[in-house]
Formats: sequence, C-alpha cells, structure tokens
Amino acid sequence: MPQLRDRKLRPLGTPSSKRLADLPDVPTMAELGVPNFIASSWTGIVAPAGTPNAIVDKVNRAVNAALALPATQAKLQPLEAQAMFGTPQDYADFLAGELPKWIAMAKLSGAAAD
Repeated sequence: MPQLRDRKLRPLGTPSSKRLADLPDVPTMAELGVPNFIASSWTGIVAPAGTPNAIVDKVNRAVNAALALPATQAKLQPLEAQAMFGTPQDYADFLAGELPKWIAMAKLSGAAAD
C-alpha cells in the first residue's frame, strides 16, 4: 500500500471478490472481464483427525469470539483482511473449494514435489 499511495505502483485490478476499501477506484479482475480470478491469502486453524467434536467446537467458539473483538478487527483492517466467522463445517467447505483451484495452479506452474 505505501508504494501505491506514493504512486510508485499503479494497480490495474484486484484479485478479490469485491473492491478493496483502501482502493475503491481499482476494479476487481472480474469487473475487468476475467471471471473467477479470485486469489486471496487465508489462514485457518486445523486439528488432528479424530479430535473430539466437543474440543473442535470449543476452539471454534473461542476463535470466532476473538475475531469479533474490536482490537482484532483494528489489526486486520490495515491488512485488508476480513475475518470469516463460521462453523468447522463452513471451513471444511471453504477448503474443499480452494483445493482444486490451487492444485490446478500448481500443475500449471510445473511445480513438483521432491
């Protein structure tokens, strides 16, 4: 963002699903005619397979509560990061949607695991 504010870089489009609050005049890639060009970073919490549902639910409630705190929101805002609240199933569904996209990208790049 500092380079954009100093006009050292000129943004052409954002790979987000909606325009960014800090760059309201910069269109999304979808608005520019490239549908489904959504690439964002994300972070999540996972637990080992077999973790009791009661523990998973307790951690989920604590994480959702922490993400809702004004102090947390204030830390996320300058990063254009948005907290995604939800259930463990919501996160599993999100991951299921992300994996095929990034597997395809890895294949296109020619990356290979050793």
